[in-house]
Amino acid sequence: MAVVLGFVPWILYWVLVGNAPFRVAVLAALGVAALGVAVGAARGTRPTAFDLGNVGVFALLAVAAFVVPDALLARWLQPLGNAGLLLVALVGVLAGHPFVRDYAVASVDAATARSDGFRVVTTAMTWLWVGAFAAMTVVSAVPPLLDGDATLRDAGDPLSVVCYWVVPFVLLGLAGLVSGLFPPWFDRATAAVDARTAHDPPPATQPVPVPPAASGLVVEAPADSRHDEPFALVVRGAAAGATVRVTTEGVDLAGRPWRSVADLVAGADGAVDAAVTAPVAGDWDGADPDAALWAMRFAATGEVPDLFVPPDPWLVTVRAAVADGPSGGVVVRRRAADPDVRTQPFPVEGRPGLLALPAGPPPAGGWPGVVCFGGSEGGHESQIGSALLYASHGYAALAATWVEAGPDGEVVVAHVPLERFTTAITALAAHADVDAARIVATGISRGAEGLLAACAQPATPAPAGVVLLSPSSVAWQAVGGDGEVPGTGSWTTGGRPVPWRPLPAGALMPQIVRNAWRLGADERAHRPSLLRLRPAYAAGLAADGPGAIDAGRVAAPVLLIAGDDDAVWPGGPMARELADRRWRPDDELVIHPGAGHLTRLGTLPTDAPWTGGIALGGERAAQAAANRDATARVLAFLARVCAPASARDADRPGLHQ
Repeated sequence: MAVVLGFVPWILYWVLVGNAPFRVAVLAALGVAALGVAVGAARGTRPTAFDLGNVGVFALLAVAAFVVPDALLARWLQPLGNAGLLLVALVGVLAGHPFVRDYAVASVDAATARSDGFRVVTTAMTWLWVGAFAAMTVVSAVPPLLDGDATLRDAGDPLSVVCYWVVPFVLLGLAGLVSGLFPPWFDRATAAVDARTAHDPPPATQPVPVPPAASGLVVEAPADSRHDEPFALVVRGAAAGATVRVTTEGVDLAGRPWRSVADLVAGADGAVDAAVTAPVAGDWDGADPDAALWAMRFAATGEVPDLFVPPDPWLVTVRAAVADGPSGGVVVRRRAADPDVRTQPFPVEGRPGLLALPAGPPPAGGWPGVVCFGGSEGGHESQIGSALLYASHGYAALAATWVEAGPDGEVVVAHVPLERFTTAITALAAHADVDAARIVATGISRGAEGLLAACAQPATPAPAGVVLLSPSSVAWQAVGGDGEVPGTGSWTTGGRPVPWRPLPAGALMPQIVRNAWRLGADERAHRPSLLRLRPAYAAGLAADGPGAIDAGRVAAPVLLIAGDDDAVWPGGPMARELADRRWRPDDELVIHPGAGHLTRLGTLPTDAPWTGGIALGGERAAQAAANRDATARVLAFLARVCAPASARDADRPGLHQ
């Protein structure tokens, strides 16, 4: 409505200029424009640049109406008016005051008005109007340029009618139509996109598979193993040179099926060993003992794929068959932890946590410890699997919470005290069965950012080591479910805000509009509507500014792991930047080619690298290789930094990638 009011003087002008004396038309429009500014000022409303520009343009046109002969005005007043309107809009947008934003601010809340997305949308819509005004100016200048006798009141001349009136006002109407229809359409479409990913499917009871009947083929795989242990799949009993189809199936935590299929040729001994035999066709390419697991694809019909989350234990069925020949199969279990690992609730300052302890009594001096911090999903649940894995390797591991969802279920990373990270480390160190001198802290994504920022604070005791997966080199602006939180940082220390880097979320607007436009097609194809956050973070990183984390202050060895196909943020460049700031010989830097944002410890299906509508990045095989390599490197790093001092001094691997 406010935009319409801004055009009232122009509407009056266009009505009168074709029917009344030019001086009357211009003076009436000038009076209405000036009256609008005066009334707004009397009400305490600051006039917009567009309002003031209108007054200026009509004042100039009024002077022209009294100075320039009517015969000349009849030819040029319309293009001059359109040019004035174009100039007002263009100067405003170039000066940082696009008129659509100035008017739209009154119709949104303060947080929306300060958001980068609002800035981008209103700027783009203003440029739409600028384009329309420019086209109106050019078209209305055609009659006086081509026909010196043409006037805006020449109703019998098709050129005058079309170029002075029809085309310019069709353009004006189209711009108005888009401006009027786009905001409500965009709100509805983006709400529908958000609704597709608003809730995770609930856990489902995992069906107990029936072991396949053996008929000539023997399938060998570990009957009960952890996710970080090799799968070592072998099929025996086929004829030499026979093609054996291996089908591996299981369900995720929500009960949705996943499946991999590959054809492998039996060797001279009639055996197929996935570790040495590459498939001739199927869901993976090279020889790989674990490929039957990580190459599984989402197999639910009529559903949208999403990140694989395993039940525990995960029941996996492997079938092998030769066409019109022998077959066989086996059902195996994959677990997060050894069966004797113990768990117990371990809240820290009222925030939930889970402590996983190795089997048996603690060694003299206590177990070494690991504190696990997840990403911006909040809570500790995402780190339970990692904690169980570490406990299986002899570490007391705490899955800790550093940010929780609010009453509405939304997680907002804003003004989070960095003390939450150090408090969790201190809490584990105080456990009677833990060696306080041998504790490593691990973090992923925003959790890695907060952990590093906490350890970099002055006078903060350093853990024995720090593991950062997909880390950030800067402290970022606060974010929540609706994007960045205007004017707010993510972290505080001692009750004071930590300097932060602005997140230009407006860089995501082309993707958001595209997803809204393609919503129907995505729904029909059961395809996710994905958002790659990296462009916004990359723009913020390139802009320089405050928020750089002083990683050199962390007085402990650091393991940095990132992927160069990270779709969430520039994890690889930021990890490299952190390594450059430190340059310690006992640090390690690993950037996995083709891997995305989510590096998981162990072997799990890597299809559907996204969650909640957010793309994580990573190619399937490359991500699987990265997960396997990261698991080995993290465990080796833990063993090194938690070893006795003499052993640590003897093993300093240095930086590499």
